[in-house]
Amino acid sequence: MATPNYQASSRPEYYGGLEVDTRQPNNGGWNADDFSKFRMTDQPNPSNLPEVQQPYHDYPEVSPHQGHGDYSLPQALHGGGAAATGAAAAPTAPYDGSYYAPTKESSGSGPEVVAKEIKDKRGGTICGLRRKMFWIVLAIALVVIIAGVGGGVGGAMAANNSQTSDSSSDGSSGTGSSDGSSDSGSGSGGSSDSGDSNSNSTSTIGILNTSNIGSLNFTDQYGFENHMVFYQRSDKVLMQSSWNSSGTTWQSAVANKNSDIKEGTPISNSLFYHSNTTRDIRIYYLNDKNQVMGQINGNPIYGFSWDKSGVSETYTADASSQMLSNGIYTKDSYLSNLVFYQDTAGTITVLRRTGGNTDWVATGITTNFDKPAMGTGLSLIPIYTTDPVKKMKLFYASDAGSLISLELMNNNDWSNETLPATVEKTASITAFSSGYNNTDLTIHVLATQSKGPPVLTSWSGGEWKNEGVIESMSGDDRPIKIAANLGGRVYGIVERNESKVEIVEWEWMGGTTYNKLGVVNVVV
Repeated sequence: MATPNYQASSRPEYYGGLEVDTRQPNNGGWNADDFSKFRMTDQPNPSNLPEVQQPYHDYPEVSPHQGHGDYSLPQALHGGGAAATGAAAAPTAPYDGSYYAPTKESSGSGPEVVAKEIKDKRGGTICGLRRKMFWIVLAIALVVIIAGVGGGVGGAMAANNSQTSDSSSDGSSGTGSSDGSSDSGSGSGGSSDSGDSNSNSTSTIGILNTSNIGSLNFTDQYGFENHMVFYQRSDKVLMQSSWNSSGTTWQSAVANKNSDIKEGTPISNSLFYHSNTTRDIRIYYLNDKNQVMGQINGNPIYGFSWDKSGVSETYTADASSQMLSNGIYTKDSYLSNLVFYQDTAGTITVLRRTGGNTDWVATGITTNFDKPAMGTGLSLIPIYTTDPVKKMKLFYASDAGSLISLELMNNNDWSNETLPATVEKTASITAFSSGYNNTDLTIHVLATQSKGPPVLTSWSGGEWKNEGVIESMSGDDRPIKIAANLGGRVYGIVERNESKVEIVEWEWMGGTTYNKLGVVNVVV
């Protein structure tokens, strides 16, 4: 065993937690003889060697050299207790795993080893929390923050979408062919109050018993079917009820609550297709002065904000006039912004958009065809075709009570035919088509009766046929006003009694069969 160099340093040195006295010989410290007395190799008496602690026994005591009273020998202190001296030292507690480091000399009679407990520092905490708990809390906080931010952004986007500017730009006029240049809706001549007319408060105001009705349908960008119904409440407000195939209930909202809406106004609706993800919907009606009015919603899925059409307050219809309109339903349908009404002379007049927002031209349909009855019902539908030239069909009741069909091609090319049905002159008329002109085209024309269910006239297999009455629309469900959309849904104003009016929905099942689906919810 190598002999330590005692003159290498005057600082105390620590071995195993004990202080070794390194004072210089002959300078008030130990002399060489003293050192030799305590070198392990020089111990004459094995009994004086340090004891070895056995398992489950007390710690070893410090045994000073026999015959010396020099208390400068190292002493062990445990937990701040008294020093253990000689064989009389008290037993100590078993080792508990703490680490003891020596400190400065005590104020006793000689140098002693003082051990100070350093508490076990567990590094598994962050901000006072265990690591696992800290990360769990942090993850929850991040989820809450992200949800809050996402909700705020989503709400802002929805609010922005509901006021989209798409509806404020009208398309240029179409040609009735597939290469028409129109690329937007039928024009806004300025914002109307109807855009701020929506109300989310619950309302039980009933349907006006003289209300007219309109309807449209489309498939949205998510693949869901949408059906919309438009009508007038007893307070003259125009309403919209919507159904989406992703849900099970109808949702209703105010479409226009302007005070100048005519009571019992005609209602016409049309759709302007932009793409599979964007489209406009329109409402046309009359004000108290019988002036043609229009409004456009450029985002019918997300909002109910409407802009005023540029056709408004320019053209005057007869007080008994009904109305029609067209935009574009698909790329295979007739393309043009059109509005129809009957003037005071009984002529059916066509308003066609030709340029800017307010550039509309009025043209009367020739009187060489069967003269329309004053106040006749009107219906206008596209005939789908892949041919370059697209077609429209217009239906009305003649002054003689015949059901007349006019076919429109190009800008103003009309042809007519009389259908095999007799209808009331002021019957409410509606129609829809299914399939394509050169393959499986089917057309249904429905006309109400004052004392019975609606009568059906159909086109199928290349010929027109009078199908008689529709039994599922009889009895208590007999409609007094009727509207259909291109999805094969039919909606009727049904007067249950003097104070209760409802909208009943039917679905075309094929052939001449219509199935009643139920009553449309009109509560806002």
